[in-house]
Amino acid sequence: MPPIFFSHAAAGWLALLGLAVPLAIYLWNRRPGRVVRVGSVRWLEAAANQRLRNIKPEQLLLFLLRAAVLGLVALAVAEPLQLLPVPPRRGQVLLAPGITPAALAPMRPMLDSLRQRGYELRQLSNSRPVSAARPWAALGLGDTTAQAPARLTADTVLVAAPNLWSTVQLAADSLPGRPLVVVVPLSVAAFRGTRPALPAAVRWLPLPPPDSSRWPVAAWRTHPDSLLILVANGSELAISYQKVRVRRPDLGQPISGSWGGAEIRLANQQELLVTENGRRRTLPLLRRTPRWHLSHDKAHAASARVLAAALRAVAPVLPLPPRLVVSTSEVLPPDSLDWLFWLRDAPLPARWAADPAVHVWQEAGSATKAFTTEFQFAASADISSISRLDTAARPGALPVWITTAGRPLLSWHPTGRYRLHTRFDAPWSTLADSPELPVLLLPLLLPPTPATFQPDSRQLTLSQLRGPIAAVIDGAEPTAPRRALAPWLVLAAGLLFALERLLAARRSRSAPVTAPASQSSTAQRQPA
Repeated sequence: MPPIFFSHAAAGWLALLGLAVPLAIYLWNRRPGRVVRVGSVRWLEAAANQRLRNIKPEQLLLFLLRAAVLGLVALAVAEPLQLLPVPPRRGQVLLAPGITPAALAPMRPMLDSLRQRGYELRQLSNSRPVSAARPWAALGLGDTTAQAPARLTADTVLVAAPNLWSTVQLAADSLPGRPLVVVVPLSVAAFRGTRPALPAAVRWLPLPPPDSSRWPVAAWRTHPDSLLILVANGSELAISYQKVRVRRPDLGQPISGSWGGAEIRLANQQELLVTENGRRRTLPLLRRTPRWHLSHDKAHAASARVLAAALRAVAPVLPLPPRLVVSTSEVLPPDSLDWLFWLRDAPLPARWAADPAVHVWQEAGSATKAFTTEFQFAASADISSISRLDTAARPGALPVWITTAGRPLLSWHPTGRYRLHTRFDAPWSTLADSPELPVLLLPLLLPPTPATFQPDSRQLTLSQLRGPIAAVIDGAEPTAPRRALAPWLVLAAGLLFALERLLAARRSRSAPVTAPASQSSTAQRQPA
């Protein structure tokens, strides 16, 4: 029998003192005696002495029921818990969100080997650490005749890519001490932020990457009868861009061409409608050349040179070549801007701070203190050193680039303002030496795409998955499951109390009626 222990034993002992109440009642609160007709008082005295010498509790069943009710309530107050056997530490196979059984076809032999070794199948999710155990029949493995094959959670490639770093860490915390095999695609879009310290029992089983992917990025009109579409071609190592000129179709008609399985239609004069895997998104038609303005002071001159060079390197890839102006004057052009790079310690002019159509880029001020950390781009093995970092919290800002210390390197505010918490020049960081700097800026400068569309095909290397190992706590054992017994005790006490009330009611109806006192006195005076 599993052991039982009490959470509040002292309270239970105090509650057991209530058993003295029914005991006192049954010893001293006796029923009225029968009227005995005698001719002399001396017979009454003898009968009374005999009753006092033979005091016994009456209605023993009622006494036992009431004592049992109080005893059960006292046990419930002590909150008894029953320790159940500790479940075995079975290995777990964790599937990343969006993986379909068809994508697991190359991994079936290995997964079947894990199933035969007793591993359980689960799915990862952003909304909860890990799902309940799924039957292997959902993948066509094991016995598929005993039960109907349950399907995996439906998903598509257009669902927002999860952050597998934090998702796997939550799953490891939810399943401590168990070997975990994580089946994931090693795409760059699925790994964001800082790589956490994971237990040594976590192993990665990467899925084979797709050969390539292709998707439209932007479109604009060069002539009234033609369109130019910027198409991204993603491979395992890099993303290349290609400009495709097509004939402008009629409204609602599809655009002929190879778009990676997607269908593009001209929705109206301002945007295209892209349909991919049953989901739709709009692609705005650009109408004019983007206007960029970079204004800097003397303290930010070195960082401005690096930023201007990176922007010029990005310009040929953009749908329309932007018009970049670099100036040391605080006077800004009166016409509209798409991007304003404000590299000054002076506050941003009120006109541009209140314009939601302008993207503003700022960097750390001169009063920033020293803070040593590093930054590594997910798709690159190069590591940039950060010597000074602005660590001040900014309400409402979301991190875009994160350092290895977990601090935001670049943050974005919903008003369209970006802030670099360091600078590009050498005394502040080594970002200027990284060849990935234009690649980092490119997603920010391209036309915005829906958050649920992240088709980046670049792959992480297995060496980037091997990070710090979480410390093992000595003596940590899996917690045995416990079953609370107090609700069952309260239920039993309620049933016994109902039975006691029923018996007490029957006893009161069957009790004899005592004669009035005047009749008793008269009867005692009569001769025996």
